[in-house]
Amino acid sequence: MEKLNLVAEVRSTTEKLSEVRAAKNIPAVIYGHNAENMIIKMNNSDFLRTFRKSGESHIISLEVAGKSHDVLVHDIQREPVSGDFLHIDFIFVIKGEKVHTNIPLSFIGESAAVKAGAILEEHLKDIEVKCLPADLVDAFEVNIAALVEMGSSIRVSDLGISDKYTVLTGSDDMVCAATQPAKMEVIEDAAPEAPVMEGDEEKA
Repeated sequence: MEKLNLVAEVRSTTEKLSEVRAAKNIPAVIYGHNAENMIIKMNNSDFLRTFRKSGESHIISLEVAGKSHDVLVHDIQREPVSGDFLHIDFIFVIKGEKVHTNIPLSFIGESAAVKAGAILEEHLKDIEVKCLPADLVDAFEVNIAALVEMGSSIRVSDLGISDKYTVLTGSDDMVCAATQPAKMEVIEDAAPEAPVMEGDEEKA
C-alpha cells in the first residue's frame, strides 16, 4: 500500500470550533488502545487530498508536533447541506493488534448478463472487517463475471475473503446482482369525446 502522510497541529481546548473551521482547518481527535486522546486540527485541503486515497482502510502516518503516529480514519462528520468536513475521528494503529475498519469493494470484469441487457445493481460498497494492520488492503475485488444470467447475484460468502480477515458483514448479504430492466408502460390517452352541439340533442 502507498505510504500516506498528513500533518496536524495540537488544538487547544479553548479554541472555538467555529474559529478553527473559519481558518480552513478541521477539528479532529485521535484515540484508542488505552492512549490519551489527542486533540488536533488539520488543513481541510490536505485532509481531503489524503482521504481521497486513504478512505477508512489505509494507514495514514499523521505527524503531530514532530512525532508521527499510524492512524486510520474512524469516523467523519459532515455538514448535511454543503458536505464540508466538521470533525474527524482517528484511531491509533498498533503493530500486532487488530483494527476494526471497512474495506471498499472494487468491481472488476465483465458480466454476460449485463452485456445481454441486465442492470448491474451494487448493494454493498464496502465490507466491515477486523484484521492486522499489515493485512489492510485498498479494496476487495468483486469479479462480476460470475453474473452469467439474468437474476444472478454475488453474496459476501462468494467473495472468497481470506481467513486473515474476520468478516463482520453478514455472509448472506447481497453484494451485487444482475436484474431485469424495468419495463416502461406506455399509457395511451383516451380520445376526447366530441362535444355535443345544440340541436344535436333534439336529433338524438
